Amino acid sequence: MSYETDERLKSYLDTNQLGREQLCRDVLSVDPRFDEVTPRHPRGGPDGGRDLEARYRQRHLTFGAVGFINQATDSSENKRAARAKFQSDLRRALSAEPKPECFVFFTNINLSVTEKDELVKSALAEGLTYCEVMDRERLRIALDGPDGFSARFQHLGLPLSEAEQASFFAKWGDDIQGVVSSGFARVDSTLRRLLFLQEASSVLSEFVIFFELDRTYAAEEIGHFRAFCYMHLKEPKHGIFGVLFGSSDRANRMREDWPGKPKEDEPGIAKGIGSGQWEQHLEPGETFDYFGDDEELEWVKTASGSSIGMDPVTSVDVRYLHDSFIRFSPRLTLRDIDQASFVTVLNASLADKLKTMHVYANYYKLLTVEADQLRSDVVPDLEVPTDFTCEELQDAWVRLRPQQASAFELSFMDTTPLRVITPQQIGDNPAAEEGGGTHVVP
Repeated sequence: MSYETDERLKSYLDTNQLGREQLCRDVLSVDPRFDEVTPRHPRGGPDGGRDLEARYRQRHLTFGAVGFINQATDSSENKRAARAKFQSDLRRALSAEPKPECFVFFTNINLSVTEKDELVKSALAEGLTYCEVMDRERLRIALDGPDGFSARFQHLGLPLSEAEQASFFAKWGDDIQGVVSSGFARVDSTLRRLLFLQEASSVLSEFVIFFELDRTYAAEEIGHFRAFCYMHLKEPKHGIFGVLFGSSDRANRMREDWPGKPKEDEPGIAKGIGSGQWEQHLEPGETFDYFGDDEELEWVKTASGSSIGMDPVTSVDVRYLHDSFIRFSPRLTLRDIDQASFVTVLNASLADKLKTMHVYANYYKLLTVEADQLRSDVVPDLEVPTDFTCEELQDAWVRLRPQQASAFELSFMDTTPLRVITPQQIGDNPAAEEGGGTHVVP
């Protein structure tokens, strides 16, 4: 193979100056001393004595010139022509602005050590920091090594032997696999982001926070509980500025529309769970100094509900439901909660049992926060627009926030939420072809 590489370098690229430059560019690119290797004219043309530009040792501006000769035979005439081409290209390179610090000359003529040294000395005498002559033997050595196999195959048409294939993949196999894997990962990441940005324009059907507990608890270990979330939008949408939603024991605690509602519901998470949500509204053009106004905006109840209790207990959740069976007015979209900030408040005994907080919206997971990533503080005068007894409030309110911020913030610019449900694809229905299946009546 060494013989074949040597023979191809002599004449395989005759009259193909572009191919010669590309071959020399690839040889220089795999030399660890050089980086930022670029062709002067990628498609050929006048180059001012420099076919390539690069950086030597990451600092020194380097010009490269290609001086191949057709039907090279290493005759005295060939050598004189190669030396003359070196001197001509060197003079033209030194006249350029900015002036190079290094010069590399490529030729398909084999020169003796003495001949190459003379050329290098003449270049250094002109004030260059470094000069190198890469003759045919130097090119052959580079092309017959694992780093040069691909350039040899591409530009000289020489395939790899079995031994060379083994050598090539022993050195580069893991890197190639890594490039393939990372390439697919980037494509997958981009597609996921595009899907999310498209679906972010959908109506915000629900915003849910799951408080996962550190173990499974019997209902009597939980007893009374309360969990709420305060969230404010970056800017009001459809008159909505802030939302408050939460849940607690006593199934009818937050309901006013329950016929024959008893004055006292049975307490404890096993007996029933009540939920409610409220909104703060701003009229178009109305402003509100969130940090300066003495009076807070009124919380207007928009929904309430009740459900059966649970026993045992592995998690507690709070939900803000924003969609309806028929939409008579514009609704918030998933995109509208971008840059929204929120904090959560729990009763202290429940907060002590917290393991992880999971935040979802529609089919997407927006945030996961472990308990050790949270900081908590007691809020003695927290006002929630629903009633709790003095005995219940003995279990103090605890506010949960990020370690380094006053509130959680959702940012769709910095992260792409994870879609937790994969849409099902509608395919052929064999049953329908046989007369069964679902029929649509016009």
